[in-house]
Amino acid sequence: MKISQLKPGYKVFEHKECGDVVHYEVISVRQVGKMFEVTFKSALGLASAMYPANGFIQAAA
Repeated sequence: MKISQLKPGYKVFEHKECGDVVHYEVISVRQVGKMFEVTFKSALGLASAMYPANGFIQAAA
């Protein structure tokens, strides 16, 4: 899914090299110039990251 299409509530999955899968929930998506700031929630708390609008991430609605 394109970063610019993410919406709050979507689930994102990170596949680790050890085989574990970490689940994140999208809390907010905010455009900052040509980039998007995405805030995620996981078992470890909240974190934000900046992505280009045309970037892709593995997500499920």
